[in-house]
Amino acid sequence: MGDLVAKATKVLDLFRLDGRVALIVGGSGGLGEAMGLAFAGAGASVAILGRRLDKCEAVAREVESLGTQALTISADATRFVELQQAVQRVVDRWGRLDILVHSAGTVHIEPTVGYPEEEYDRVMDINCKSVFLACKAVAPVMLQQKYGRIIAVSSVRGFQGRAGDPSYPASKAGVNLMVKSFALEWAKEGITVNAIAPTFVRTELNTWQLDDPTFSAWVLSRIPMGRTGQPEDLMGAALFLASDASSFVTGHVLMVDGGWTSA
Repeated sequence: MGDLVAKATKVLDLFRLDGRVALIVGGSGGLGEAMGLAFAGAGASVAILGRRLDKCEAVAREVESLGTQALTISADATRFVELQQAVQRVVDRWGRLDILVHSAGTVHIEPTVGYPEEEYDRVMDINCKSVFLACKAVAPVMLQQKYGRIIAVSSVRGFQGRAGDPSYPASKAGVNLMVKSFALEWAKEGITVNAIAPTFVRTELNTWQLDDPTFSAWVLSRIPMGRTGQPEDLMGAALFLASDASSFVTGHVLMVDGGWTSA
Protein backbone atom coordinates (compact mmCIF):
# COMPACT_ATOMS: atom_id res chain seq x y z
CA MET A 1 0.00 0.00 0.00
CA GLY A 2 2.79 2.42 0.91
CA ASP A 3 4.43 1.89 -2.47
CA LEU A 4 1.20 2.81 -4.27
CA VAL A 5 0.81 5.94 -2.17
CA ALA A 6 4.36 6.99 -3.03
CA LYS A 7 3.69 6.43 -6.72
CA ALA A 8 0.42 8.34 -6.53
CA THR A 9 2.21 11.43 -5.25
CA LYS A 10 4.22 11.44 -8.49
CA VAL A 11 1.56 10.23 -10.91
CA LEU A 12 1.57 13.42 -13.00
CA ASP A 13 5.28 12.91 -13.61
CA LEU A 14 4.34 9.89 -15.74
CA PHE A 15 2.99 12.30 -18.35
CA ARG A 16 6.15 14.41 -18.56
CA LEU A 17 8.34 14.07 -21.65
CA ASP A 18 11.44 15.85 -20.45
CA GLY A 19 14.48 14.60 -22.35
CA ARG A 20 12.34 12.77 -24.91
CA VAL A 21 12.53 13.40 -28.66
CA ALA A 22 9.50 13.22 -30.95
CA LEU A 23 9.22 13.06 -34.73
CA ILE A 24 5.86 14.18 -36.13
CA VAL A 25 5.26 12.96 -39.68
CA GLY A 26 2.67 15.31 -41.09
CA GLY A 27 3.37 17.79 -38.31
CA SER A 28 3.08 21.03 -40.25
CA GLY A 29 -0.59 21.61 -39.44
CA GLY A 30 -3.86 20.20 -38.16
CA LEU A 31 -3.69 17.19 -35.87
CA GLY A 32 0.06 16.73 -36.20
CA GLU A 33 0.70 20.32 -35.16
CA ALA A 34 -1.55 19.96 -32.10
CA MET A 35 0.15 16.76 -30.97
CA GLY A 36 3.63 18.16 -31.51
CA LEU A 37 2.76 21.21 -29.42
CA ALA A 38 1.34 18.97 -26.68
CA PHE A 39 4.63 17.08 -26.54
CA ALA A 40 6.59 20.33 -26.43
CA GLY A 41 4.38 21.54 -23.61
CA ALA A 42 5.30 18.37 -21.72
CA GLY A 43 9.02 18.97 -22.24
CA ALA A 44 9.92 17.03 -25.40
CA SER A 45 12.10 18.21 -28.27
CA VAL A 46 10.09 17.98 -31.49
CA ALA A 47 11.03 17.38 -35.14
CA ILE A 48 8.38 18.57 -37.59
CA LEU A 49 8.27 16.72 -40.91
CA GLY A 50 6.15 17.83 -43.84
CA ARG A 51 6.34 18.60 -47.53
CA ARG A 52 6.22 22.38 -47.09
CA LEU A 53 9.19 23.72 -45.19
CA ASP A 54 7.55 27.10 -44.55
CA LYS A 55 4.67 25.46 -42.70
CA CYS A 56 7.07 23.25 -40.73
CA GLU A 57 9.06 26.31 -39.73
CA ALA A 58 5.91 28.08 -38.51
CA VAL A 59 5.10 25.13 -36.22
CA ALA A 60 8.73 24.94 -35.10
CA ARG A 61 8.51 28.55 -33.90
CA GLU A 62 5.44 27.61 -31.86
CA VAL A 63 7.30 24.65 -30.37
CA GLU A 64 10.25 26.82 -29.41
CA SER A 65 7.93 29.38 -27.82
CA LEU A 66 7.06 26.64 -25.30
CA GLY A 67 10.67 26.51 -24.15
CA THR A 68 11.93 23.43 -25.95
CA GLN A 69 13.87 22.64 -29.12
CA ALA A 70 12.54 22.08 -32.63
CA LEU A 71 13.84 20.73 -35.94
CA THR A 72 12.20 21.17 -39.34
CA ILE A 73 12.42 18.52 -42.06
CA SER A 74 11.01 18.80 -45.58
CA ALA A 75 10.34 15.28 -46.83
CA ASP A 76 7.88 13.08 -48.69
CA ALA A 77 6.41 10.57 -46.22
CA THR A 78 5.77 8.07 -49.03
CA ARG A 79 9.50 7.75 -49.80
CA PHE A 80 11.41 5.45 -47.48
CA VAL A 81 14.83 6.95 -48.25
CA GLU A 82 13.61 10.40 -47.26
CA LEU A 83 12.17 9.03 -44.01
CA GLN A 84 15.47 7.27 -43.25
CA GLN A 85 17.30 10.53 -43.83
CA ALA A 86 14.85 12.34 -41.56
CA VAL A 87 15.39 9.82 -38.77
CA GLN A 88 19.14 10.21 -39.14
CA ARG A 89 18.82 14.00 -38.87
CA VAL A 90 16.88 13.62 -35.64
CA VAL A 91 19.43 11.21 -34.17
CA ASP A 92 22.32 13.42 -35.29
CA ARG A 93 20.68 16.38 -33.54
CA TRP A 94 19.60 14.80 -30.27
CA GLY A 95 21.19 11.36 -30.10
CA ARG A 96 17.90 9.49 -29.81
CA LEU A 97 14.32 9.22 -31.10
CA ASP A 98 11.66 8.24 -28.57
CA ILE A 99 8.30 9.08 -30.12
CA LEU A 100 6.93 8.74 -33.64
CA VAL A 101 3.58 10.22 -34.59
CA HIS A 102 2.25 9.57 -38.09
CA SER A 103 -0.38 12.15 -38.91
CA ALA A 104 -0.01 12.55 -42.67
CA GLY A 105 -3.28 11.94 -44.48
CA THR A 106 -5.41 12.67 -47.51
CA VAL A 107 -8.81 11.76 -48.96
CA HIS A 108 -10.53 11.54 -52.33
CA ILE A 109 -14.27 11.00 -52.45
CA GLU A 110 -15.90 9.92 -55.68
CA PRO A 111 -18.32 7.14 -56.70
CA THR A 112 -16.49 3.89 -57.22
CA VAL A 113 -17.38 3.38 -60.90
CA GLY A 114 -15.51 6.54 -61.88
CA TYR A 115 -12.91 6.47 -59.14
CA PRO A 116 -9.44 7.02 -60.67
CA GLU A 117 -6.98 4.24 -59.93
CA GLU A 118 -4.21 6.77 -59.39
CA GLU A 119 -6.28 8.47 -56.67
CA TYR A 120 -6.83 5.15 -54.92
CA ASP A 121 -3.10 4.49 -54.97
CA ARG A 122 -2.32 8.01 -53.71
CA VAL A 123 -4.69 7.73 -50.73
CA MET A 124 -3.42 4.28 -49.80
CA ASP A 125 0.21 5.36 -50.15
CA ILE A 126 -0.15 8.43 -47.93
CA ASN A 127 -2.59 7.06 -45.35
CA CYS A 128 -1.44 3.47 -45.00
CA LYS A 129 1.80 2.55 -46.75
CA SER A 130 3.62 5.57 -45.34
CA VAL A 131 2.76 4.40 -41.81
CA PHE A 132 4.62 1.18 -42.58
CA LEU A 133 7.54 3.12 -44.05
CA ALA A 134 7.77 5.50 -41.09
CA CYS A 135 7.67 2.65 -38.56
CA LYS A 136 10.28 0.75 -40.55
CA ALA A 137 12.50 3.85 -40.57
CA VAL A 138 12.36 4.49 -36.81
CA ALA A 139 12.40 0.84 -35.69
CA PRO A 140 16.20 0.33 -35.76
CA VAL A 141 16.73 3.32 -33.45
CA MET A 142 13.96 2.35 -31.04
CA LEU A 143 15.04 -1.30 -30.99
CA GLN A 144 18.58 -0.26 -30.11
CA GLN A 145 17.27 2.02 -27.36
CA LYS A 146 14.87 -0.65 -26.10
CA TYR A 147 12.34 2.17 -25.88
CA GLY A 148 9.82 3.77 -28.21
CA ARG A 149 6.32 5.15 -28.50
CA ILE A 150 4.61 4.97 -31.90
CA ILE A 151 1.25 6.63 -32.52
CA ALA A 152 -0.61 6.48 -35.83
CA VAL A 153 -3.62 8.63 -36.61
CA SER A 154 -6.47 6.41 -37.73
CA SER A 155 -10.15 7.39 -38.00
CA VAL A 156 -13.62 6.21 -37.11
CA ARG A 157 -13.74 5.35 -40.81
CA GLY A 158 -11.30 2.54 -40.08
CA PHE A 159 -14.30 0.79 -38.52
CA GLN A 160 -17.06 1.97 -40.86
CA GLY A 161 -17.53 2.08 -44.61
CA ARG A 162 -18.68 5.10 -46.54
CA ALA A 163 -20.51 5.18 -49.88
CA GLY A 164 -18.48 6.75 -52.65
CA ASP A 165 -15.23 6.35 -50.76
CA PRO A 166 -13.44 3.07 -51.58
CA SER A 167 -10.02 4.20 -50.36
CA TYR A 168 -10.07 6.22 -47.12
CA PRO A 169 -11.90 3.69 -44.89
CA ALA A 170 -9.76 0.88 -46.32
CA SER A 171 -6.58 2.83 -45.65
CA LYS A 172 -7.51 3.50 -42.02
CA ALA A 173 -8.61 -0.10 -41.43
CA GLY A 174 -5.17 -1.08 -42.69
CA VAL A 175 -3.58 1.28 -40.19
CA ASN A 176 -5.56 -0.29 -37.34
CA LEU A 177 -4.33 -3.81 -38.09
CA MET A 178 -0.80 -2.66 -38.89
CA VAL A 179 -0.64 -1.06 -35.44
CA LYS A 180 -1.66 -4.35 -33.85
CA SER A 181 0.90 -6.30 -35.87
CA PHE A 182 3.76 -3.96 -34.96
CA ALA A 183 2.63 -3.96 -31.34
CA LEU A 184 2.93 -7.75 -31.22
CA GLU A 185 6.28 -7.74 -32.98
CA TRP A 186 7.88 -5.21 -30.62
CA ALA A 187 6.00 -5.84 -27.36
CA LYS A 188 9.07 -7.26 -25.63
CA GLU A 189 11.40 -4.61 -27.00
CA GLY A 190 10.15 -1.65 -24.95
CA ILE A 191 8.21 -0.24 -27.89
CA THR A 192 4.47 0.42 -27.74
CA VAL A 193 2.44 0.95 -30.91
CA ASN A 194 -1.03 2.47 -30.77
CA ALA A 195 -3.42 4.58 -32.81
CA ILE A 196 -5.86 7.41 -32.22
CA ALA A 197 -9.14 7.31 -34.15
CA PRO A 198 -10.89 10.68 -34.26
CA THR A 199 -14.17 11.58 -35.87
CA PHE A 200 -14.49 14.76 -37.92
CA VAL A 201 -11.95 17.29 -36.65
CA ARG A 202 -11.87 20.60 -38.47
CA THR A 203 -8.60 20.76 -40.41
CA GLU A 204 -7.54 21.76 -43.91
CA LEU A 205 -8.32 18.21 -45.02
CA ASN A 206 -12.08 18.44 -44.40
CA THR A 207 -12.98 22.12 -44.19
CA TRP A 208 -14.56 21.87 -47.64
CA GLN A 209 -16.99 19.28 -46.25
CA LEU A 210 -17.73 20.87 -42.88
CA ASP A 211 -18.42 24.25 -44.49
CA ASP A 212 -21.37 22.65 -46.28
CA PRO A 213 -24.39 23.34 -44.01
CA THR A 214 -26.24 20.14 -44.95
CA PHE A 215 -23.21 17.94 -44.45
CA SER A 216 -22.24 19.67 -41.23
CA ALA A 217 -25.75 19.21 -39.83
CA TRP A 218 -25.58 15.50 -40.61
CA VAL A 219 -22.19 15.16 -38.91
CA LEU A 220 -23.43 16.92 -35.78
CA SER A 221 -26.48 14.67 -35.69
CA ARG A 222 -24.15 11.65 -35.60
CA ILE A 223 -21.96 12.87 -32.73
CA PRO A 224 -23.63 12.44 -29.32
CA MET A 225 -21.59 15.30 -27.85
CA GLY A 226 -23.14 17.60 -30.44
CA ARG A 227 -19.96 19.13 -31.84
CA THR A 228 -17.13 18.30 -34.19
CA GLY A 229 -13.65 17.77 -32.83
CA GLN A 230 -10.93 20.36 -32.55
CA PRO A 231 -7.20 19.60 -32.96
CA GLU A 232 -6.64 20.23 -29.26
CA ASP A 233 -9.02 17.35 -28.45
CA LEU A 234 -6.21 14.97 -29.44
CA MET A 235 -3.58 16.53 -27.18
CA GLY A 236 -4.41 14.57 -24.04
CA ALA A 237 -4.83 11.26 -25.83
CA ALA A 238 -1.56 11.71 -27.70
CA LEU A 239 0.33 12.72 -24.57
CA PHE A 240 -0.98 9.64 -22.74
CA LEU A 241 0.14 7.28 -25.51
CA ALA A 242 3.51 9.05 -25.90
CA SER A 243 4.37 8.98 -22.21
CA ASP A 244 5.23 6.41 -19.56
CA ALA A 245 1.64 6.70 -18.33
CA SER A 246 0.73 4.23 -21.09
CA SER A 247 3.63 1.83 -20.57
CA PHE A 248 1.29 -1.20 -20.46
CA VAL A 249 -0.87 -0.11 -23.43
CA THR A 250 -0.03 -1.41 -26.89
CA GLY A 251 -1.94 -2.54 -29.97
CA HIS A 252 -4.82 -0.26 -28.99
CA VAL A 253 -6.93 2.08 -31.15
CA LEU A 254 -8.17 4.89 -28.91
CA MET A 255 -11.39 6.51 -30.03
CA VAL A 256 -11.50 10.30 -29.74
CA ASP A 257 -14.85 10.70 -31.42
CA GLY A 258 -17.40 12.37 -29.14
CA GLY A 259 -19.28 9.06 -28.99
CA TRP A 260 -19.59 8.59 -32.78
CA THR A 261 -18.79 4.88 -32.80
CA SER A 262 -20.97 4.21 -29.75
CA ALA A 263 -24.10 5.65 -31.31
